[in-house]
Amino acid sequence: MSQSSPSGKGMRPSSRKVGILGGGQLARMLAIEGARLGLEIHIMSPSPADPAAQVTNHWLKGELGDLAAMTELLNRVDAVTIESEFVDPKIVLSAEAASGRQVTPSVRLIAELSDRLQQKAWLEKMKIPTAEFVAVQKSSDVENFFAQPNVSAGRGNRAGRAKGVVVKKRRFGYDGYGTFILRSPSDLESWLSEHGLTSAEFIAEKFVPFRRELAVQFAINARGQICEFPLVEWQARDSKCHWVHGPVKARGFDQLSARLRRALVKSGYVGMIAFEIFDTGRELLVNEVAPRVHNSAHYSIEGLYLNQFAAHLQAVLDLDLPRAPTAAAPGFAMLNLIGSSDQAPVLPMTALNEVFFHWYGKRDNRLGRKMGHVTALGPNGPAALKKLLKIEKKMRV
Repeated sequence: MSQSSPSGKGMRPSSRKVGILGGGQLARMLAIEGARLGLEIHIMSPSPADPAAQVTNHWLKGELGDLAAMTELLNRVDAVTIESEFVDPKIVLSAEAASGRQVTPSVRLIAELSDRLQQKAWLEKMKIPTAEFVAVQKSSDVENFFAQPNVSAGRGNRAGRAKGVVVKKRRFGYDGYGTFILRSPSDLESWLSEHGLTSAEFIAEKFVPFRRELAVQFAINARGQICEFPLVEWQARDSKCHWVHGPVKARGFDQLSARLRRALVKSGYVGMIAFEIFDTGRELLVNEVAPRVHNSAHYSIEGLYLNQFAAHLQAVLDLDLPRAPTAAAPGFAMLNLIGSSDQAPVLPMTALNEVFFHWYGKRDNRLGRKMGHVTALGPNGPAALKKLLKIEKKMRV
């Protein structure tokens, strides 16, 4: 069955059932947005208590590695998408073959972009600037890369003294998990003693001293229509996204955006995709790619008239996309609510009259867990962020 609508102008009745592989907060927000758009959202996840399962009447029990459940989901719906890129490509391909339906984005691209080594190779192939890296096949690869007296600041740019090496797991790394910064010989020795025998699971990158971290998202449908979201600045705390604000500007971004657009069209990508970017003050380097809806665009639910979840669903169904979403205010900001204990969160109710509040429906709070987020609008991004940081002091998550 085709994933696309021939006209792309309206939603056909036969395209109203959409399945989502996964049941976390991203799937929950997709499901909520799908219901608002009149879609029938089907969730496949392990438990009916999962965040996304709570907001739909169409839940199917199944782990991401459950071929029978995945095949059943594909047979139930007209289009299927993912919550996370960490699905097993072999299982997805088998379910596609058994059902005659396809998952969007394509499993080929999901597999390529979810492996950080292949992702880096994709960036190079598409001539998108990124930090210099090396494939790690054995411990000496990390040692030799670390020992280089000069590591370039990005291909085609002047060399500079290496400030260290960042070693990352090739798969299943996010929010800082599986990422190690090696600044000194002792850091290297400690890492090798712990991971030397499994070092083939990693890649090593040149440490990039950046001025700020940026992000941009695109939605693209099967006909190549691209909707570009605003460029935003974001900041991490304990390796997790703490806040986002925007829109922002950056020198050289127009050229980078053009390259990213060409890469998406050339690859045949369909759906929402996010690019995390280092702004070094001299150049923009793409750090990581996420082939899905992304935390850095949660602000779009209130900050834009077309949010990332609606745009992703429209792309998956091959409906028309605008060149860019219309802003609901001149500035916006989003703040993640991240667990700091196992105690029940305390949120000031008066704040609900000042910001937009989203709770993810997770039963258990724990240290470092994303429990929800809040969004504010304002005359500019910094002003909106200031409001959120003030309210954050009154919260206990």
